[in-house]
Amino acid sequence: MDLHYLKIFYEVAKEKSFTKAANKLFINQSAVSIQVKKFEDLLNAKLFDRSSKKIKLTYTGELLYKMAEDIFEKVNRTEKEIMRIIGLDRSKLSIGATSVIGEPLLPRLMKDFSKKHSEIEYDLVIGEKQWLLKRLREGDLDILIIDEEHIIDNNLEIVTVEKTPYVLVSSKDYEYVEDAAKDPLITRKNIPNNNDAIASVEDRYRMSFDSKIQVSGNLQVIKGMVMEGIGNVILPYYSVFKEIEDGGFKVVCKIDDVKDAYQLVITIDKKNLVQITKFMKYLENYKILGKK
Repeated sequence: MDLHYLKIFYEVAKEKSFTKAANKLFINQSAVSIQVKKFEDLLNAKLFDRSSKKIKLTYTGELLYKMAEDIFEKVNRTEKEIMRIIGLDRSKLSIGATSVIGEPLLPRLMKDFSKKHSEIEYDLVIGEKQWLLKRLREGDLDILIIDEEHIIDNNLEIVTVEKTPYVLVSSKDYEYVEDAAKDPLITRKNIPNNNDAIASVEDRYRMSFDSKIQVSGNLQVIKGMVMEGIGNVILPYYSVFKEIEDGGFKVVCKIDDVKDAYQLVITIDKKNLVQITKFMKYLENYKILGKK
């Protein structure tokens, strides 16, 4: 298979336009059409459905596009990595994290890591999980730290670092756990473990959180509401350990039967890079529970 033909096919399929692909490849449209046809002849297969007015892939074309996408993502990552190695005398890490784990963990984690490995520079990116995964696959990030996620991707390696229990936290002191039901409970949408943790507390203490405030989005908003005494919240310990240690949050109860982990995610082709190996080894030995 000629990679030149594959690249032209890939750009046409990606842009859904012969014209846009030609502009991107800096060749004229007729040349693109001719070379796509040559590619089809070479493969003895139709890649585009020409009976449609719009650019539409055949079944074979769809399969080839998905494989080509994987190939060119790896090529892109390789190019970026080589340029970075050439341009830097020191090794560097680009680390992405979701806010639920990144905001409480990264400041302390990177301070300690930098002391131990001053030869490694780093960039940090906080964002939404699927966006971070996309940037990792495209080579813009080296490693992700995310709250637990079921990921099926043969190009990624996922390492579960530490499972911690959920905790019911408040800015108030309660004599009994049951008293917390008198105040609103701040809940997060579409978080299965969160719902399981709420049910566990209600069952164990024979109580019911009748007043609930549902919040979607930034974890800091939820923490701010708790700090202001608007309500209480149930979250994984790893996301609130700093506020607990600082005394801003009081642990009303710990929910040991519902736990949540955070994970390291890397692409397989980068797993043996020295700086990534050092960071993964460091984080695997870094335990939130019991740290002071």
